This record gives sequence, structure tokens and C-alpha cells, in this order.
Amino acid sequence: MALDASKRTKKPSGKKPSKRKTNPGVRVVGGRIYDSSNGKCCHQCRQKTMDFVASCKAVKNNKQCKLNICHTCLLNRYGERAQEVATLSDWHCPKCRGLCNCSFCRKEKGLEPTGILSHRAKASGLSSVSELLQVEGDDSFAYVKKEDVSIEDVANEHNKAAGKKKKALNKKTKANLDDVSIEDVANENSKAAGKIKKAKATNEVKEEEILIEAKLPIGISLTNVAGIDIPIEETGNLLQFLEFCSAFGEALDLKEGQAESIVSELFSCGRSTRRQPYCSVIPVMIQLLELISHDRDMSLSLSATDSTWFSSLGECLLQSGVLSDVFPPETFTSGVSEYTKMDASTRLKLLNFLCDESLSTLAMRNFIETKSVESEAQRREAKEKAAAAKEKEKQLRQKMQGDLVKAHMERNGAPLSIEEHHAILSQIKAEVKEAHDKMLEAKGMISRKRQRCDAAGTDPILLNDDGLVLWKLKCFEEEPKFLLQDLGTFGDLSPHEKWLAFKPEQKQEVEKYISAKG
Repeated sequence: MALDASKRTKKPSGKKPSKRKTNPGVRVVGGRIYDSSNGKCCHQCRQKTMDFVASCKAVKNNKQCKLNICHTCLLNRYGERAQEVATLSDWHCPKCRGLCNCSFCRKEKGLEPTGILSHRAKASGLSSVSELLQVEGDDSFAYVKKEDVSIEDVANEHNKAAGKKKKALNKKTKANLDDVSIEDVANENSKAAGKIKKAKATNEVKEEEILIEAKLPIGISLTNVAGIDIPIEETGNLLQFLEFCSAFGEALDLKEGQAESIVSELFSCGRSTRRQPYCSVIPVMIQLLELISHDRDMSLSLSATDSTWFSSLGECLLQSGVLSDVFPPETFTSGVSEYTKMDASTRLKLLNFLCDESLSTLAMRNFIETKSVESEAQRREAKEKAAAAKEKEKQLRQKMQGDLVKAHMERNGAPLSIEEHHAILSQIKAEVKEAHDKMLEAKGMISRKRQRCDAAGTDPILLNDDGLVLWKLKCFEEEPKFLLQDLGTFGDLSPHEKWLAFKPEQKQEVEKYISAKG
């Protein structure tokens, strides 16, 4: 039974529909108004825009030349200003003068197109591409389109070759055809496989080059923090205390600079004198002890004037079971006189111990939770601000396009002068830039809030297998703000870690290393 012709379906055409529109109308791209109906076509760039153009005044065979050159091309390619030549009654276009260097005219002369050379001309100190060609020679430049062959493209070629081979084999089975086509397809298949292998090898080489190029610069031993000279072996303990104060200073009601004052007191007085208790170290210890004892339902009345705080500290150490090799139980039975005999490093260990113990208290956990909630709320607020700023920027860009088109329509299709065009653009771009800056600021807030809140501690930026840890601590504000912790390897004989800082001029190298390793 024959099918009705009206019901027959047409086979889809192999050709893809063209994306290019024959009449795209009025568009604004990069500050240029493209108008397919009212625009004037530039002979050089062959774009139909409402830009200011210089029209040729030459007359040949009683006919005036109809070529136009837009102000951008005339300046970049020939070093002439459109508004100046437009006032001349006898101005001839570059084509009429035999100087045109557009792709069409060069091909007519048997020369290759030059491509974009305006940047090279300016870099050479020349006014235009035309002058560059005069200096270097017309045949010195030839634009060659680079074909980027990706692994996916080569893989598609490989699949096509395999399909041809299969098709050729089927034809041979059915019609007993010659083997020549099969061999050709097999060769093509081998070539495609070779291209895949070569493309993969190239990518692997590039990855190796990136790894080789990205090296961490040599750091400087960190022996001074916040203007305080410290022993190299105590740098890590000192930074631990300062970072704790930076994160939990609000919970402990620490005043600004109090943490640095404690450290200064430890390492400036501790080396030379033991004649008086430290006036700022002991109160902080007592505060942390009261926080811990309250959480453990221990009613203590501690005072810096007697030894009760010191014996309580010993009891706390005994319950924790840590540092027993450094502080045996009998250390705290002899009274506070034992504390006065301790050096700065030993006292700093006690201080850090109390800081660590306090983190498990209910008060500190509540503080961390509160700060986490606040941080999340700030992150949401920043995200909303970024979205609003992005939307405003989008609206302003649309307004810029609309204002340009409106200005063009108000002149009944006449092109805007260069000054008028730039004036409109400058006014609107200033508003767009302001909106864009607000969006970047809001995005920066989001980026910062994506990290854990300050009260949740600090994570390293990078941790390598070779024992190198890269940090960016809140307590260290000296540029470039990166610190390197060298933990050493298992075979190292040195028992101490090393902390290194970087010079400000090394910041770019460090960031490049982080980008490559991350």
C-alpha cells in the first residue's frame, strides 16, 4: 500500500543552519553601534557601523569613489584622523592612492593579508600599520590562521577513520571491491592514532613544564614577630599563642595589643631577670584557669598574690596527662617560686596548654557556634549584595546600549561625531565601573566568608609531602603575609621545626607556586 505523499517525511539535510543573520538590525558591541540598514561600511574592516567615517572625494570616470574608512581603521592603519580629513575637499582614500593594506587589496597585489599589526606598529614607535609596512617591507608580514587541534578533534577524526574502514570492509564483502581503499583508510586510521598520541604527549610535557617552573622562593628565618625578637625554636609556639588571641580575644575580652604585650614581657624580661612575676602573663593564665574550672564544676578562688593559681595549674596538667615529661607533678608542690625559675619558653608552653584546654569548655564552644552563625549570615548578605550589584551592572550595560542607539536615532540616522560618541560612553562607563567595583567587593566578601570563621581556627593554604606547610595567619600582617613552616622529614636530625617568611617582592612567586600546586 502506497503512502500518501503529504505524509512522507523529508530527510534532514546534512547542512547545519547558518548562525549568521542577513539582517541583524541594530546592535551595540564594545561601544560600537552596528546597524545593517543605516550604517556605513568601512572598506578596511568591512563592518557596517554608525562610527564616524571619512568618505573619499576622488572622482574617476565622472564617478565619485564610494569608499568609506571608519575613524579607528584610518588612525590605526594609516595614521590619519577622520575628522581632519573629512574637512578636506580633495581627500582621496588609501585605495585611490594605491596605499590600501586591507586583505582584499593586498590579495589583488599578490600579497598575503597582514592581520592585526596596529599593536606591533605602536610598539615599534611608528604611527600606523602603513608606516610599518613601508619600513619593514610589504612582503614582510603574512597572516596565517592558527588551527588549534585538540585531543577531542583528533579523536573525532580517529572515529571517522574507523567508520570509513568499517564501511569499506562491508563494501568489500558485498561487492568484492579492490583493497586499495581499505589500505588508505587504515593508513588514515594510523595517522589519527599518532596525532592522538602526540597531542597527549604535548599536554603531558606542558604539565611537567608548569611543575618545573613553579618553585617556592627561598624564605628568611622568622626571628622577629610584631617587633619582638624571639628564639628560632620558639617561633611556632609564639605564633600559636598569637593566633589563639587573634581568634578568641573577643571571648576573653583581651584589649588591642595585649597579646603582643604578653609576648614582649615573656621574651624581653625572661632572659635577664626573674625577680618579679609577670604582670600581664599571670592574669591571663588565671582567667583561662577560671574558665576551665568553671566548666569542670570546680569552685576556685584564684589570686596572683598567692600560689593557689600555680597549684591549680599543676592539677589541671595532671588531669590532662600532657607535658608530664616537661612538668613532673612535684614542680607545682613547691609553690610559685618554681614558676619564677622558669624561662620564657617554659612559661609559653604553660600558656599554650591553658589556651588549648580552654577550647573544650562550654563557653568557648558557644562562642565558636555564635561566630559561625554570624559568619554564615554575613556570607549570605555578601552573596545578595553581589547578585544585586551584578544585576545593576547588567542593567547599566543595557542602558549604555540603549542610550547610544537613542542618540543615534535622535540625529535621524546621522553618525555621531567621535567626541559625542566618547562623551556618552565615558558617562555611562563610569556608572558601569562603579557597579562593577561594588560587585567585585561583594564577591571578595563572599570569598573571605567561604573560609571558616575566625573562631573556628586557621587552616593551612598548602601542605606538601616534603614537610612544607604554607600558612596565612591572622596574627601576621607583614607583607606578603605568607609564612612557611618546615617540619622537616623523618630522616632529619634536627628536632625543631623552622618558620620562614618572604620578602614583599617574592609575593608573586609564592602565589604562582600556590596556583600551580593547588
